[in-house]
Amino acid sequence: MGASDFGFEIFFSFFNSKERENSIMRIKRRFASVAAIALLIVASVDAQFLHIGNPDLQLPDMTSGGKPATLTIDGLKNIKGYGFDGSNLEIPFTLNGSGATVWLIVYTEGVKSPFTIKGKGPGPYADPENNEPGWHVNAGTNVLVYKSPGQRFDEGENTIVWNGKDMGGNVVKKGAYQVFLAAYDDEATPHIVGSAARQFGSGQTIYIDPKRGHFVNFTGETANMENDWIAAGVDAYDLVNNQSLVDACGDREGCPTGVLSATPLNNDLTEWIGNNRSGGFGWLTRYSYDWETRQMTVHEDWADGMPGAENGVMSLGDVLPGRQYASTTDPEKKIVFATAGVSGTVSKIAAYSVDDGKLLDEWDLTDIFLYDNKGSDRSGGPGTMARRYDGQPDPAGITMSGHHTSVTLRLDYQGNILYMNRNGDGYGDSRVFSEGSFGDLQYGHTEAPAFKYSLYSTKWGWVTNIEAGSNTTQNGFVLGEDGSGLFHFEPKNIPLSWPQYNIIVDEKDGDWDGVYMSIGGFGAEASANDFVPVPEEGALAILGRYPLVHMPYDQKRIMLGDPATAVEEVEGAALPSEFAMSDAYPNPFNPETSINFSLPWEAPVLVEIYNDQGQKVRTLLDDRVNAGEFKVSWDGRDDSGVQVASGMYLYRIQAPNLNVTKKVTLLK
Repeated sequence: MGASDFGFEIFFSFFNSKERENSIMRIKRRFASVAAIALLIVASVDAQFLHIGNPDLQLPDMTSGGKPATLTIDGLKNIKGYGFDGSNLEIPFTLNGSGATVWLIVYTEGVKSPFTIKGKGPGPYADPENNEPGWHVNAGTNVLVYKSPGQRFDEGENTIVWNGKDMGGNVVKKGAYQVFLAAYDDEATPHIVGSAARQFGSGQTIYIDPKRGHFVNFTGETANMENDWIAAGVDAYDLVNNQSLVDACGDREGCPTGVLSATPLNNDLTEWIGNNRSGGFGWLTRYSYDWETRQMTVHEDWADGMPGAENGVMSLGDVLPGRQYASTTDPEKKIVFATAGVSGTVSKIAAYSVDDGKLLDEWDLTDIFLYDNKGSDRSGGPGTMARRYDGQPDPAGITMSGHHTSVTLRLDYQGNILYMNRNGDGYGDSRVFSEGSFGDLQYGHTEAPAFKYSLYSTKWGWVTNIEAGSNTTQNGFVLGEDGSGLFHFEPKNIPLSWPQYNIIVDEKDGDWDGVYMSIGGFGAEASANDFVPVPEEGALAILGRYPLVHMPYDQKRIMLGDPATAVEEVEGAALPSEFAMSDAYPNPFNPETSINFSLPWEAPVLVEIYNDQGQKVRTLLDDRVNAGEFKVSWDGRDDSGVQVASGMYLYRIQAPNLNVTKKVTLLK
């Protein structure tokens, strides 16, 4: 058992004890408290646990209180008229708020997954004809065309240059491309926003609500991010009132009194479904959460009549034995998916109905996640499942990572593989660590650091994860829509820390936009942190919670060339709170009409035109679209470019929670 597994066992033996159940409502657990779960003593810490950060920096060197300083990328516009002849393309942009390291990324537009992966991996998914790591190819197209190594720019007006060539030095052909800029102020002073549940194989998840300025973890704490955490103390968090879950569990053996991994079922983040694990298997429950009173309320009639269900808490029994790690839903919030893996030999996902808890499907992932651990089989996952910062599901698919393995895997919501990121590309790689140095790539091993247990999604199908134990500079990384590694976060001014969180908040240049990380170490390295208490005896601690900090980050996308669909974001529009579609304008029209639609979060969107006989005329949009207000135009032509006849037509939009058909008339 590794040090992280040791801490996990102690943590959950306490968390699920009756002592905690009886005391959670009356004990204010302080950050330095040994009586509750604030300290987890590690008997020994192997040298493989490399930390990042500066041992001379402490909490007073950070900032806290109020809203953080943010960073925005402005001035980007879609690019047309480029010759695609290998000449330099200058892309002007403005950094507001601070300087930053900026990455330029170019993707081919319109190429759909699944993506075939080159590189080393488990037998069923090896690609012997393309065994070089790092590239993800679909039907011969390198979807990731180009990524820059990152360059520091000052605040203000700037220009970044692309030479019009791909990563192999070949001139890129004329076509439609997505161009991204990502900017991270790696020199910024971190801004403390609270204390977050620790991640050492525990599967803890936090949910950030930028509208309320709070975050919550349903196994314990909630935090007002505007508090001055340096003045008040990073232990000044409030507790979630979980008494309803305690009562629902009653005397059921192993029934957990918190929720590790959850998904909101509404936009206001007050209705949830989520899982926990205890007693050798998983549990699932639906509940409400009141952000004002901090109270969880179990829906005690949920899953009534289903095997293992009692008072709204359902034991998943033999379906998901072992270490059930995470859950998420599909974008429509109809199906909840839960994982089992990380220990033992079971690697699977089970799908349940959100409405009534009925078991719908089971997916066996043993071929992907099982590995040889010192001569015996061990499951390396699936572990954490990606979700947005506020818990909303990722429309791009179900992305999951292993624990002690190199794999990051994405499935669609029917269980089909979309991509796998494997060893060799420098993003979440697993190498055996021995006698102070790293050796060969190793798919899975407890002595090959590859701790990827904090997976979150952001726009465009991108996900973030941590780079824990593998080096002394990188907190985490970003994978693109095809699973390709794009860039690393390397903060320059944080205390000595073990990476645990890497969460992007992107609310259209909102007050809380940025990237969130935890600070602080464990084991011998924790002696550098003045906020980690030193026990009277034994080794230093793994804390129950670590300070969570904000750092400035922004990301933007524009189109290069002639996109297949004319969809435009409405400038200056506020972030919508619900899905909606407007009437076409003008109506009647000639020669062009526009249709506006609103998305509260990124989602797959299909907009189609039909004639009055019900025959499809044109697909205007079939793609994932960011949160925001958008306009799509129709020029009265069909899919082959032929002008259609005058008359009445139907336009239909399909998206999660949105299926609307309306009429429009073309006049000549």
